[in-house]
Amino acid sequence: MATKRGLVTIRSEGKVVMKVVAGCDGQLAKKIAEELRAAWPVNASQAHAIARKSGFGCANCLVVVTESGIVLCGENWDLPAIYRETFQQPDFNPRWRDGSVDFLEIVDLCKVDASK
Repeated sequence: MATKRGLVTIRSEGKVVMKVVAGCDGQLAKKIAEELRAAWPVNASQAHAIARKSGFGCANCLVVVTESGIVLCGENWDLPAIYRETFQQPDFNPRWRDGSVDFLEIVDLCKVDASK
């Protein structure tokens, strides 16, 4: 059985603000992207909970990365430097050295116009 790697990237004003990385059940990336957009703003822990509740990734492979922190569940392990080095590359999956991913969703957040 092949794993289905998934990546959901959240951008604001062209800058990556969050990556939700799953090593399995990545086919749910579109669903998670929609749920995160609807719930935004969320922090890394909230994004992790949303993804886990929906079955995106498992306890040992789901990682949420933001500019200021990393949330992972399951076994304790150190994240390779590639997670930080490639953070601003929205379509790069840091789980794999070549950045490949089976299911990718990029959510571009719009700035709210306060004048309306």
